[in-house]
Amino acid sequence: MAGGLAVSNLPKVTFGIVNCNRLYYLKSCLESLIFCTKSYENKELIVVDNASIEEGTSEYLDEIEKNGIIVVRQKKRDPSNEFAKALNIISEIATGEYICPLQGDMQFIVRGPWLEEYVRYFQKHGNNIGCISLDAQRKITIRRRSPYGVFDKDELDNHFRFFIEPKRPPISGAADVMYSKEIIKKIYPWNVNNSSHEGGDDSETAMLKKIEDLVRSSDLKDVFFISPQIPVSVAIQTDSRGTNARVRGTKRYGDYWPAKKDFRYYEIFEIEDLISSCDKNSPPLAIDDLAKGVEWNVPKDELGNWLKNPIQPESASINDYVDLEISNKPPEDSLSPDYLSEWLDDE
Repeated sequence: MAGGLAVSNLPKVTFGIVNCNRLYYLKSCLESLIFCTKSYENKELIVVDNASIEEGTSEYLDEIEKNGIIVVRQKKRDPSNEFAKALNIISEIATGEYICPLQGDMQFIVRGPWLEEYVRYFQKHGNNIGCISLDAQRKITIRRRSPYGVFDKDELDNHFRFFIEPKRPPISGAADVMYSKEIIKKIYPWNVNNSSHEGGDDSETAMLKKIEDLVRSSDLKDVFFISPQIPVSVAIQTDSRGTNARVRGTKRYGDYWPAKKDFRYYEIFEIEDLISSCDKNSPPLAIDDLAKGVEWNVPKDELGNWLKNPIQPESASINDYVDLEISNKPPEDSLSPDYLSEWLDDE
């Protein structure tokens, strides 16, 4: 399957990646996506950069733009609202029938025609799908959301299976999923008048409230959150405490380093190998089992459980972050130009 012919008769899928001062993650997300979906030709790639000042970002954006990727460069930072603004930009300019906005801190880990499976499933059950998840979840989360359902029992015999998650809101409020364009039209836009990036008064919370109201008013009726049995991406966590490098304001919190092998933080699996390892009645595969670090140890506890311990800015120490505005300033000369001229004249 992974080495099969490219499929060109399926509808266009748009992937939109949001980046802000995390160039290493952007490279991994974009390049793993391209590598893992080679069989699906009819796709559109967008990168929205939120005024990054990280060294090398401008050059990389120029490079990918020359290769046909749509690049939108935001000129100013708006930390509480810039992610929502980027999601709105992706929604506005996307030309695909299906749209996947991504936060950019994920790597795709499944190579083969999984995107074809997503699209065909949407085509079959589109009236009942709010969104389809892309990223793997922790075992503890999967157990909490059990039991999982299906639309049709016969689908349990399919080689690539999807499950209904009735305990989750029917539509994601923070992307990292596949939406249909029809769903995007119903929930658009994301709120851009938030007072914080997280913690309640943020765009995800506002969107989930909007979705709840739409469901209650029957504008969104009988739609469900769908997860694949085989998740196709994994969150990039470069800090051993169990978090990614998080940008808040001008600071980037947590350890941050590039992938040790090309764009791969994690091993990439062939889709056939994962399919053959799954029992048809088993729940979605967990990040605890899927994330295999390439030349590094992924953040797990002594029992093998995936760590989740994001650094909170209000309690972070000075060693927990880098101030990007300071770290990206050019070094000052030890001698001022005037002093240097005087010294040369003396010679």
